[in-house]
Amino acid sequence: MMKNIVLLMVFQVFATTFCSAQIDSTLSNKLITMARLDQEIMQSPPKNVKPASEQHMALIDSMATVNYNEAKIIFEKYGFPGFDMVGEEGSKSFWLIVQHCDKWPKFQEKVLKKMEAQVKKKNAHSTYYAYLVDRIKIRAGKKQVYGTQVSYHTDTCQAYVADVEDMNNINKRRSAVGLNTIEEYLNTVSKNHFLRNEESFRKKGITGPTLYPIEQKI
Repeated sequence: MMKNIVLLMVFQVFATTFCSAQIDSTLSNKLITMARLDQEIMQSPPKNVKPASEQHMALIDSMATVNYNEAKIIFEKYGFPGFDMVGEEGSKSFWLIVQHCDKWPKFQEKVLKKMEAQVKKKNAHSTYYAYLVDRIKIRAGKKQVYGTQVSYHTDTCQAYVADVEDMNNINKRRSAVGLNTIEEYLNTVSKNHFLRNEESFRKKGITGPTLYPIEQKI
């Protein structure tokens, strides 16, 4: 009995070591760096560049182009890089890069198909898959499925979703991919939107975001 337990422990250690050895740390680090630079350009442009200005948009566009070219090479070689290849952070980073490839919708669609296969194997995040599904649909002029893409009422600082199919069952679909309720989600993004633009909102006399009652159907 003791011998069997020892053998089992040795096997588990070997299996863990073997799986860890399969992760391509070089590729993972590359993806994480690409995603980090993407976020930095979007959220914190250089001091001499005004946020949301034409110059800022040009920088974002340039970064997206560089990342697209790199992501395309990676995708053609590996498909969608899942947890087993680049770890959770590396996989998430690849998704983020693709999420911002709006100028190349055909590429996004190809990635989505491969990502779906990895999600079914629990080798990629279902929540991020949902975001990419909605982003592609909205850009194509179709109704989104999970309500991840939002707009804002500027006079109340309240987020809302539009063009969603079967709104009555949206929370069932969101739950299936690990997302919280649409009410909770909209309240969170409304709060974040207010914090990012607090100064301009307060000048309009808006002292906080307008939130949805959690029980209320949107």
